[in-house]
Amino acid sequence: MIKERKGSLSEVAAEYVRDQILKGVLHQKEKIVENDIAVELGMSRGPVREALKQLKYEGFLDYETNKGYSVSMLSPKDAYEIFYLRGNLENLALNRCGGRLLSDGIFLMEDAVLAMKDAVAAGDLPLVIKYDEIFHKQIMISGQMERLTHLWESLSPLNGAMFYTIEQINAYVAEKQLPFDHDDAAARDGRRGNNYLEHKWLLNILKQSNLERSVDAINTHYIGNGERIYRIGMKMENQDLFL
Repeated sequence: MIKERKGSLSEVAAEYVRDQILKGVLHQKEKIVENDIAVELGMSRGPVREALKQLKYEGFLDYETNKGYSVSMLSPKDAYEIFYLRGNLENLALNRCGGRLLSDGIFLMEDAVLAMKDAVAAGDLPLVIKYDEIFHKQIMISGQMERLTHLWESLSPLNGAMFYTIEQINAYVAEKQLPFDHDDAAARDGRRGNNYLEHKWLLNILKQSNLERSVDAINTHYIGNGERIYRIGMKMENQDLFL
């Protein structure tokens, strides 16, 4: 039973199940038993039911009539769309500020990258996601358009599921020992699959305040990765590794 609770009971339940998935305690296609979670957390089934609906919206769970909820992954198409939209929204913000990020934003990004290094070393994916969100939000804030930032934030609930999908796909690539493309600089540099090194690389470019280079880096980070995830995800889907 969780002793300290922040937020509503449904939020507590959602955070619990989300962390269990991200930390690998619950696995892809594993059935989620509503009553078991309620007993574990010492709450009624109502908040757990609401939490599972939220996690389905976030892309972590799938639901089938008469079968209930099970751990899912974003489809290759959905994962690509999230990469594409986030990348383009951040590029809009970069264009608004001419590639010059706010000074306090850069400080927060530097702190986030350092914290991400420890989170990656500890294998704490929920923390990696937290610092990724802090890092990228500074790009949006630098654009100084509240509605643009709100649009970007509307995709945030799907960020965790996107990370989970990437983790599963990277594990698949490692297991199958798939070769990387000759032009895959991230793989050659060791950034592929290492969120700390990827964001360190990205921050070094963003700090140069060169709009063209910054936009290219964001495109590589998001859209290039999205295309890679889509291609590999389709292979996994054809092998029935996706739900």
